[in-house]
Amino acid sequence: MATAGVELPPFTQAMLDRYLEAHERFVRRHPGGRRALIKYVQAPFLDFKARHLAEADLTGANLERATLARAVFERASFYCANLPGIDARQADFRQVDFRGANLRGANLSGANLDNADLRQALLARADVTDGYRMLRQGDCSEGLEQRFSVDLSNASMKGTKLRNAKLKWANLSGALLQGADLSGADLTGVQLAGAVLTGTKFDRLTIDPAALESCVFDPSEAAIHLAPSLAERIDDNARWVETNGRTGLPAILDNQDLRPLVGLFAGRELAALSAKGVCALGVDFSGAQLQGANFDGADLRDANFTSADLRGASFNGALLWHARFEGADIRALALGDGSAQPFSFKGAQFTAGCFQHSKR
Repeated sequence: MATAGVELPPFTQAMLDRYLEAHERFVRRHPGGRRALIKYVQAPFLDFKARHLAEADLTGANLERATLARAVFERASFYCANLPGIDARQADFRQVDFRGANLRGANLSGANLDNADLRQALLARADVTDGYRMLRQGDCSEGLEQRFSVDLSNASMKGTKLRNAKLKWANLSGALLQGADLSGADLTGVQLAGAVLTGTKFDRLTIDPAALESCVFDPSEAAIHLAPSLAERIDDNARWVETNGRTGLPAILDNQDLRPLVGLFAGRELAALSAKGVCALGVDFSGAQLQGANFDGADLRDANFTSADLRGASFNGALLWHARFEGADIRALALGDGSAQPFSFKGAQFTAGCFQHSKR
């Protein structure tokens, strides 16, 4: 007999598929159907993509970095589940119980979380024999129940539907909420430091206004006014590269908001660009020649560096959550004196696997 606190063995994809197929038969009322009651399942990195799992019970499940894109989980339970780094783009989470779930760094872009419950939950341990056993603070004599909140910090939630969602005490620090619909949501006690709220709907929102003070909103009028001047600097940088330094100068864009400069970086020759401390959320640098560029301390969340030449570039201390580097060249840059300048990202914060498909 299993003892309290024993962790279930990890599922293989084949084992998981048997449960998912039986549940889909259950949903369609076909013979042999069976509801997926897979509490505490260990299924990290496995594939749930486009499966129909309405009303499945995944209480306490560990689905770290699993693929849930386009899957239907309407009215399912992810109570106290461990879901960091999941790919849940376009998934259906309507009326799902996410109380106490860990969704840190998840990609929920375009997902539907209408009427989902993301409130604080009692901290519990998966007990194979008896189900959840409520933990006490350090098993101390006071016997106070621990509670913990849904962690959506640094999650990508662009365009998500969170209408009437219960988000009391949730951690949305650094979350990308561009174009999200929070109409009627309860955000009492929520943490929003650094969250991106451009184009976000707030109708009938319950929130302390102070929670919005450190959020990122649309570019200011001053940033928009300065954009033409910055565009000239970018053109000068391109000329400097094209003429091998005879005309133009490397652009210094330090601490500027680059978001109004739509379409001015992709495919450009911008070696030695200085963009320290810039706000470049969602900016497209794909295919750009950025050898030796400096992005130290920059906010580059959701930026696109696909196929960019970043040899010798520096991203020390940069925010790179959900930035894309597929095919980017991040090798060292050979210098004229025979030495090499390495690509550097010391202290940078980024999504797991961020540089997995880069040239190294």
